[in-house]
Amino acid sequence: MANYTVKLSKAPKGHEIPPLLADVGAWIGNQSHGTLGWFDALAAEPVPKEWNPEKADRLHRDAFAFLQLPDGSLLALVNPGADAPWAVALVGSEGEARTVANSLEEFLALWARGETEVSDLDDEEGASGRKALAAWLKAKKVRAPKAKDFDFAAWLDGDAVPPASAPPATVHTFVPTAVMKKLGPKVQQLAALMGRRADDPEVIAYVTGVLGKKVPASTSENTDSVNVEAAKHGVEIVFSHDILNDAFLPIPKTAKTFIPYVSSAWVRSKVGEDVLGVPWKVKAEAELTKLLGPPTGRSAAFADEDALTVAYWDFALDTAEHVWLTLEFDEALSVTLAVEGGGALERYPDVTTGLFIGYAATRGLLDASRFPAHRALLEAVATRKAKGSEFVKQALPRGLWDNHLREAPGLRELAWRWFHNMNGLWITDDLKKTFGKRAGPHGHDAPKLDDDTWDAVDKAAPLLDKRFAEWLAK
Repeated sequence: MANYTVKLSKAPKGHEIPPLLADVGAWIGNQSHGTLGWFDALAAEPVPKEWNPEKADRLHRDAFAFLQLPDGSLLALVNPGADAPWAVALVGSEGEARTVANSLEEFLALWARGETEVSDLDDEEGASGRKALAAWLKAKKVRAPKAKDFDFAAWLDGDAVPPASAPPATVHTFVPTAVMKKLGPKVQQLAALMGRRADDPEVIAYVTGVLGKKVPASTSENTDSVNVEAAKHGVEIVFSHDILNDAFLPIPKTAKTFIPYVSSAWVRSKVGEDVLGVPWKVKAEAELTKLLGPPTGRSAAFADEDALTVAYWDFALDTAEHVWLTLEFDEALSVTLAVEGGGALERYPDVTTGLFIGYAATRGLLDASRFPAHRALLEAVATRKAKGSEFVKQALPRGLWDNHLREAPGLRELAWRWFHNMNGLWITDDLKKTFGKRAGPHGHDAPKLDDDTWDAVDKAAPLLDKRFAEWLAK
């Protein structure tokens, strides 16, 4: 097999190749492709202007790419300033921006352990090469310098001050339920972190001290969640600012970045303790039923399937019912901890969202209890005294969620498919049939609809009544 391609003889204009990068590059150039993971080349080049035209000048001045990944993503060296070592950052092909390591030395050490959180580099097939890299680092006496945690996304944003209109962060009081107290100490410790901010001292102590991992410094619209996996501990945590729960509002860090919450976690067998007495190697649903009682319900294995084949058991872990434990059985046991949150039907509402709200309000499809501060306005929409778009503007600042609809069997699932173009259902197609079509703002056909008037709602109602017939009052 051919060796890796290395092109580090010349740095982009205004930069120099660090001696360590040149040395490790010479070594990598003698390694067989695939033994250190999957990447196209170790090559110094400017970060493409197209990746972020607004920040291109800063990136050209203070950063350059040095490793190209198969999906088009890049790893870059970034100068944080203030005499800090150059950090390593991911310049993602889908716009992702996150810190990989606080220095080149730290990055190489993480790479040698398969802990960069860059899947192509941490691939299991690269284990043999990583051992050789670890030996090379030891022989060269490469050690990571002490450095303050670098936040690439915030740096990219210029560390801009959050908007003055940002809501204050709420501190949540976690009052455990009886079920919470029955959990083993390891799972209970993890569960107690659900809903906490990433900068909470207890979160930092757990992730860094117990798991030996790093807490993500921020998230953004392009990278709304970051996973931290500690396979040896049987834990994978999801950090996100985008919990669709009104009690967990996004917390701006800069103008375009956020301080994430601990939003959910998978718990696996290597955690080293059973969950509510259920053994990890449970073989049949009947065994869980014997231990936990009848399932809370059943769900489809995938969102586009109708058969409800997966049994699940839900348990609230705090008295406010924000944090839940879920055990599922689908040939094997899976365990999750999560902050309760909805699913986005329409994250960025437009005129069609207003039309649907007008229709849904008059048909009793919305859960009025979700809108205590806007009950009068919802009633005005339901009685056709206000338009759905008025309600969207005032009551849905973060978009329309599935749990804004009534909790009726199958309703939210149907709405999810309808809004997400699944199983032959799509709101856009239905409204194009009703109103005709025209070119939309992004080049795709869109309904000819400029205003969610009640005449427009009435025109769409016959078709929507067919879609939602099962949940309409007889």
